[in-house]
Amino acid sequence: MSQFKIQSKNFLPHQSQWWDLQTFYKVLIGGYGSGKTYIGALRSIYLSYINAPHPGMYVSPSHGLSQRTIVITLKEILNRTGIDYTYNQMKNDFHIHNWDGHIWLGSGDKADSLKGSNLSWAGIDEPFIQKKEVFDQMIARVRHPEASHMEVFLTGTPEQLNWGYELSNRIDIDIGIVIGSTLENIHLPEEYKQNLLSAYSDDEIKAYVHGQFVNLTQGRVYKDFDRNKHISKRSDLKDLPVIIMQDYNVDYASALAAYLGNGWIHVFKEYRLSNVNTYDMAEIIKKDFPDCDLFCDASGNSRKSSATQSDHEIMRSFGFKVKAPRRNPAVRDRVASVNKLIRSGNFSVENCPNLVMDLEQNTWRLGDIDKRDIKQTHLSDALGYGINYLFPIRKKTMASKSW
Repeated sequence: MSQFKIQSKNFLPHQSQWWDLQTFYKVLIGGYGSGKTYIGALRSIYLSYINAPHPGMYVSPSHGLSQRTIVITLKEILNRTGIDYTYNQMKNDFHIHNWDGHIWLGSGDKADSLKGSNLSWAGIDEPFIQKKEVFDQMIARVRHPEASHMEVFLTGTPEQLNWGYELSNRIDIDIGIVIGSTLENIHLPEEYKQNLLSAYSDDEIKAYVHGQFVNLTQGRVYKDFDRNKHISKRSDLKDLPVIIMQDYNVDYASALAAYLGNGWIHVFKEYRLSNVNTYDMAEIIKKDFPDCDLFCDASGNSRKSSATQSDHEIMRSFGFKVKAPRRNPAVRDRVASVNKLIRSGNFSVENCPNLVMDLEQNTWRLGDIDKRDIKQTHLSDALGYGINYLFPIRKKTMASKSW
């Protein structure tokens, strides 16, 4: 087996404290950008080394999120250090050739798939947005009789007061808890930290910056919106460009027209139609605004099985300049972008009663926007796609210097 040693001198204080825990359950709770994913990925490599050749599993909330976080981080660490490995995308696992180590990646949204063979260790990324069944499966599977060191570690931002919160407060099990703040990460630009502080509400700062448990799953999504402040007519709109923000649906197909100023927008017209397709919406909007930028979600770039063109291609064929990200932002980031603009006084609206109802009535449910009423959320989603593209809450990853 190749020699392997962790150089911990560049660990952040909370990373170092968490790494040195001697408990079976090791929990790191931190804000965005506090180095949770990096230290978790590094821990999984270390555990694959000391337990080789016996496998462990690192579970993400979904396969897609795993590809964007854990897989990228593992590859970055392994490539930078010259460790020989193979990543099997079909099986979603890493084989580290230097010491015959195995890191299996699991998906928490398919908890039944986590059942099966014995593990020497397990890690759960973002446990506070996953079901308790994921945790139960992992502790049941960490049982390999030949493991050198068995442990279960959890790394995440506190999103809900759920089983993770209850677990973190238990004193009857062998558990260690460390909390880390985004502001403690010296590798992050100050601009990024200040952007987070200005983007989030006080409760969100407690959770997303300082890693404190706060109930963010109830109450209004856009709680900074106040119709007395934000519904208004403006007289400074002459010669400003008009933009369209769109959410693709059949019921209800939704779009907004807004004037775009220097750092602000004013929404003045809404489109909300039932049982129509993208061609219908394109024709309707084109009659009012034949040539303008259109902001929408990334999924519009995919063709449907029943259509020869994607939504983006259809809108372009009608003369719209489509602006969309390669991947949709996390819902919380999109909402934070909208709330930041509202809170800063750079958002106003008129003649859009359904958008106003969205902004006043949308609520959180189980960590996501409650979409049980099909009449709601689509216009505010369209608003979020536009605002997040134009005025994003930017996230920069931590420079990896911890070996």
